[in-house]
Amino acid sequence: MKKILFAAVAVCGLTLSGVALRAADEKAADKGKSFHGVLIDNACGAKQKTEADAGKHPLSCAKKSSCEESGYQLVSGSDHLKFDEKGNKLAKEYLAKGDSTKVTVEGTKDGDDLKVTSIKAADAKEKGDKAEK
Repeated sequence: MKKILFAAVAVCGLTLSGVALRAADEKAADKGKSFHGVLIDNACGAKQKTEADAGKHPLSCAKKSSCEESGYQLVSGSDHLKFDEKGNKLAKEYLAKGDSTKVTVEGTKDGDDLKVTSIKAADAKEKGDKAEK
């Protein structure tokens, strides 16, 4: 009888700890994570295959009203992550005062979309600054 009771308590304990870990993982996912790459408008971003290609795209183009209207995305490696409405707004604000399209974006990935919480200039390491290497 003691063995059965001990086994039942052990199973309940493992189940509760699993639920607690899952809840912690979901909470961490809500906070999002960092994504590094090149900020580009969707119209021009569709023509770029990789982050290196997008990095050659001029900042001035992304600020044009026609490009701005298409929305924005982050090209990270060969991934194209399109911004949500809030992300598009934050991208416009960043581009108004930013001097580089190499950025770090905080957010939550949902398929090929990115729910953006913040955008900031990438630090020298993330930009691949040759002086750092």
